Amino acid sequence: MFRDVLILLSCGSVAYAWLCAVTAPLLRAGRSLLQDVTRETLAAFGLALAAPLLWSAIVAGAIVLAMMLEPRIGLALVRSHLLWPGMGLGAVAWALQCGLSMRVPRFGRDFEAATALAIVAIVDDTPQTLARAHAMYGTHAIGGYRDAPGPDVVFAS
Repeated sequence: MFRDVLILLSCGSVAYAWLCAVTAPLLRAGRSLLQDVTRETLAAFGLALAAPLLWSAIVAGAIVLAMMLEPRIGLALVRSHLLWPGMGLGAVAWALQCGLSMRVPRFGRDFEAATALAIVAIVDDTPQTLARAHAMYGTHAIGGYRDAPGPDVVFAS
């Protein structure tokens, strides 16, 4: 019973964290793209689409590392019938927080900017490229980065 609760909570927390990491920039970049289709908005949307891939690879890497360090625990997690219900539990918790607060749960603007810069740095890590990507992503996917502390992604006006 205790093992089942731990599996549910660990899978739920990973799903919740993944949604917090990727959803807000994706929604903002999509909204920016719908308002004005430019090269810059397309690039911001592309970076926002790459963020789920990056965080999925990080989660998969952590699972593989856990399976290498402690094979029994990793296999118990992967073979458990509670893997997907736990992921669903995390998504439900995220959706409840989103609905109750009327804001998309997120880690923060700095975290989202760092994610985008990590993706850009894989291809080109020159300071000029990173500065340009930071300004573009901050404008179109993060919204008001380094400006006034404006609202997060809000559903009600």
